[in-house]
Amino acid sequence: MKKHVTIQEVANRAGVSKTTISRYLNGKFGNMSLDTKRKIQLIIDELDYRPSKQAQGLKSNKSWLIGLLVADIANQYTAYIIKAVQDALMDTGYQLLIMNTNNSETEEQRAIQKLIDQNIDGILLQPVATELTAFQQIIDQEIPTVLVDRFLNIDRWTTVQTNNIQVSKKMAEIIVANGYQKIVHVSEAIGDISPRAERYQGIRLGTLDTNCQVELLELHHTGKGQDIVEFCSEEFKEKTCFFAANGNAMYETVVGLNNCQLKFPIDCGLAGYDDWFWGELIQPGITTIHQVPERIGERAVEVLMQEIDIPQPTETIEIAAEIHLRGSL
Repeated sequence: MKKHVTIQEVANRAGVSKTTISRYLNGKFGNMSLDTKRKIQLIIDELDYRPSKQAQGLKSNKSWLIGLLVADIANQYTAYIIKAVQDALMDTGYQLLIMNTNNSETEEQRAIQKLIDQNIDGILLQPVATELTAFQQIIDQEIPTVLVDRFLNIDRWTTVQTNNIQVSKKMAEIIVANGYQKIVHVSEAIGDISPRAERYQGIRLGTLDTNCQVELLELHHTGKGQDIVEFCSEEFKEKTCFFAANGNAMYETVVGLNNCQLKFPIDCGLAGYDDWFWGELIQPGITTIHQVPERIGERAVEVLMQEIDIPQPTETIEIAAEIHLRGSL
């Protein structure tokens, strides 16, 4: 079977960037020298390169479809991202195909293939897999792609996400400043999921050179705060604050503390991510980090539109989150 030649291979052989090759293929020569044009054409002929629809840029058979792969559509944060993406695409002429992968790499592969079968023009991807090799189908088809919320182990596509490390570090510093001697970091299984790992890293960084300990509590049960109840079965030896690393963890923590009849900030402190404003309704109010999914979705669409037009340099774009201080500390 004949090996598919990519635009990157052409660029490497010609000693120029992918952007230069794309401009050549689109007839946008600008200040490109005659020698460069001749060299590029020579390499194209030598490799028998057949430009993909994306590389050609002049998509006469453009599908006007954008694929959005989300890891967990039941997550409230995901709902905000979907709406932001839909709003950002409203005036572009593109339609959105949403695929939920249920945090399953197997489902992710199936979803990718379905999107490719639809001849999509670009992908917004919240990845489940962490290895670049899991996305070889996208690479082979040269489909413009932007990562949302999570990144991979190798930089290939631009990522748009929250500034997880910096804002978690700031939150830890606030907790320490309020006299807490221990932070219980409550999270769904961290594994290789980048935002969970970054938030844990940020909390640890915020307690360096202090007397405040950090203990990781990964959740194994959902719905009734069982893991929190079990953790609280022994009396706290230090002044303790719970930090819930996302909205699901926050819910489990609140339910668990309530089941144990523990009041914050009297018996313990409480802070975390993503209460979507219900935290201010639980008196005396929960101190939270509020992400800005509207801006994340909007920025991801902006980058993807640029990428569809012409390949862009890879970067990590961080959207600053906000800390809402309330009475739980």
